Amino acid sequence: MERFFTFWSHYMDIPPDAREYIFDHARINRYRPKVFSYPDDPKPYWCFVLDGLAANVYDTVNRHGIIRYLITPNAHFTGTEHPFTKKGGDIYIELLKPTTLFMLRNNFALEAQQRFPAVSELFHILKQHQINNLRKHLQVFQQRRIVDKYRYMAEQLPDVIKHTNNRQQARFLQISESSLYEAKKSYLFESLRHK
Repeated sequence: MERFFTFWSHYMDIPPDAREYIFDHARINRYRPKVFSYPDDPKPYWCFVLDGLAANVYDTVNRHGIIRYLITPNAHFTGTEHPFTKKGGDIYIELLKPTTLFMLRNNFALEAQQRFPAVSELFHILKQHQINNLRKHLQVFQQRRIVDKYRYMAEQLPDVIKHTNNRQQARFLQISESSLYEAKKSYLFESLRHK
């Protein structure tokens, strides 16, 4: 739990009463790779990734969902559509490798946000990080060539590269692993040529 408080303390001093409230209501859970929440079986938790990797996945008919965005350490997600509802929305959260989550039930997260300005400020900071990250994820798919998609991901989303393997990168980019290898090779060749 200290990792969460250490992260928080990078942004502000944590008031003792806010820290105590969060400490009393939060829990740490470690999961193996699995689907954490489904649209028809949401989990009413605000979750902060301490380590591992999660994905916000659009549910498709064949259950091999399309990754909307990847959630790396020090980022958050909810097991519901958003913290103010119990609905799952049209997405599911998939844990792509062993993942440790700092978890706070949505009702406690909302109460903490209302009672403690420091919690509200932290949630706003994390939401802005998420928005900035989502913009970068969307930009990946604005690139026409596969090598350009990979280049953008490598240069603008280094945490994604750091925390994913080739299979996960290919799934995120919606390409085959062989296409990913070709893109990586081209990217490295172009990088060396421009040095």
